[in-house]
Amino acid sequence: IYTSYQEYLDHQKEKLEHLDLSEYDARYRHVLRARLQKIGRLQRGTSVLCLGARIGTEVKAFLDLGCFAVGIDVNPGRDNQYVVYGDFHVIQFASSSVDVVFTNCLDHVLDLNTVIEEIGRVMKPDGLLIVEAVKGSCEGEVPHQYESYWWSHIDDLLNQFQNSGFRLVGRHSFEYPW
Repeated sequence: IYTSYQEYLDHQKEKLEHLDLSEYDARYRHVLRARLQKIGRLQRGTSVLCLGARIGTEVKAFLDLGCFAVGIDVNPGRDNQYVVYGDFHVIQFASSSVDVVFTNCLDHVLDLNTVIEEIGRVMKPDGLLIVEAVKGSCEGEVPHQYESYWWSHIDDLLNQFQNSGFRLVGRHSFEYPW
C-alpha cells in the first residue's frame, strides 16, 4: 500500500539495484524469442514497445527477430541502449504509433485501468498486445516485494482487458520464467 504515486515510483525504481539479471537476460531472451516466433505476426520492421523492460531482455528478443523495438522502465539502469526512462501509466509515445506492445510486468502497475488505457492509446488500431502474466493467488502464486497489483485468477486479468475492448486472439501456457 502506497501513500502516494511518488512512493510507488521510488519503490519500483529501487528493485533493479537488488537484482542480478545476468543469467535471466541470456536465458529469457532465448526462451522469449522462441515463443515470439510462434506468434506469426511479427515481421521485420514491426514496431514494438516493451513496458517495464528493466535491462532490455524483452527488447533484445524482438530485435533478434528483426523488429524495431524499444523498452521503457522507471529505472532503465545506466547506459542502457535498449530501454529509456518511461512510466507505463503515462507512456510518452504518440497515439496509434506502435504495432505491438509487450509486457510481463502487469503485477508491477499501480493502476491497471490507466495502463490499459495507455496501451490502447499507443497501439495502432490493428495492433497486437502480448502479455505474459503469472497465475493468480487462487492458482498457487503469491505476490512478492515489488508486486503492486495482483489478481485471484489469470482470467480476472484477461477479463479486465476484454472489458476494455481488447479481443483475445490466442492464449498459451508456459513455465519459464514464471
